[in-house]
Amino acid sequence: MNSTHWVVADIGGTNARFARAEPATLALSELRHYRCADFATLEDLIRDYLAHGASPLPSALCLAVPGVVEHDQVNLPNNHWRFSQDELRRSLNLDLKFINDFTAQLYATFTLQEHELTWLGDARPTGNLVRAAVGPGTGLGVKALTPKGGLVPSEGGHFAYAPLDAHEVELLQILWRRYERVSVERLCSGPGLSLLYWANSVLEGREAELPPPAVSAGALAGDALCLRAVNDFIHALGATAGDLALILGAFDGVYLMGDLLPKLAPLFDPAALRARFNAKGRYSELCANIPLVLVNAEHTGLRGCAQVLRAQSGLFTPATDSRSANPAQ
Repeated sequence: MNSTHWVVADIGGTNARFARAEPATLALSELRHYRCADFATLEDLIRDYLAHGASPLPSALCLAVPGVVEHDQVNLPNNHWRFSQDELRRSLNLDLKFINDFTAQLYATFTLQEHELTWLGDARPTGNLVRAAVGPGTGLGVKALTPKGGLVPSEGGHFAYAPLDAHEVELLQILWRRYERVSVERLCSGPGLSLLYWANSVLEGREAELPPPAVSAGALAGDALCLRAVNDFIHALGATAGDLALILGAFDGVYLMGDLLPKLAPLFDPAALRARFNAKGRYSELCANIPLVLVNAEHTGLRGCAQVLRAQSGLFTPATDSRSANPAQ
């Protein structure tokens, strides 16, 4: 691959972000933010970004999308775009690479610096084992990476939620009124905050609904029911992250990523999240020695796309790169 300069894009259901990336340093420039609804097709959006850039056409363009990319036809679940990867490559006459959005998040872990990380415990990665990225957002993103850069496919957000105390048993009984099967994604997500608020309100005998931002805002203002929903969310996420570490063999670390958790960080006790992560009965000691980290970094989707292009071009190999042992180096 000719590595003069690249374009990277993080495509969501509502918003899309584009930037140019410098291959040697991964420095981002010419960042632009778009609303997906403003463009009839993804091709229109790509052409708009390229037309307004100060640089010449890129040697490669990597797009992270929230969907399955193993087949030519891509249907994005949360917006109106449907497209063929091959047809888009031919039409634009560009070297296009499509990756899943959590592949980008996972590769971004190799670009993180110490000030972007909040370690929950003393354990740190070695670079020799599997690592995983877990991200609550609209849903619950899960992906794992082997030391040699092999991706472990996962729909890990969809295993069944298991209560761990009497309060959570009561919550589950309420949640069964809406869902025959309650997956962890139902709770460990932005919509999960609203669901937990509703379930707690039912337990209090005053059924009520609030959208996720209102639950967060209410918790920040000290509302007891909103705080209960946030605490239940954190407990569920900690338990889920620990389960995923065991399921995926992610003994080199679980990276908690996305925009939601940093916003909630002032509202919860990280030690409570870590305690739920560790609480695995006979495997509690093993889980206590797995690195767990809250990521508070900007543009991780874009950075991950750039790192994937580096790997494709031979400029980066997870197993041998000096930063793979500890992303904070």
